Amino acid sequence: MIDSAKIVNHGMINIPASIRKTLNLKDGDKVWVELGHDGIIRLIPIRPLEELRKESYSAEEMIEEMEQSRKIELELEK
Repeated sequence: MIDSAKIVNHGMINIPASIRKTLNLKDGDKVWVELGHDGIIRLIPIRPLEELRKESYSAEEMIEEMEQSRKIELELEK
């Protein structure tokens, strides 16, 4: 997705609405600003720890996935 933004007072820019909507960015959210060796500026959303926890596996779910995976591997080895 590509869009344009205008630099205003004190170097501020507005992230275009289409990109904010796609990334679910809201007022007050934070982003990392990275300048790559290629001269490209990247904005990387910083997600709150609580949000990341909601999207991640619990320890029990991970163990279950690993056991399931191991069973499949054993079946394939036969």
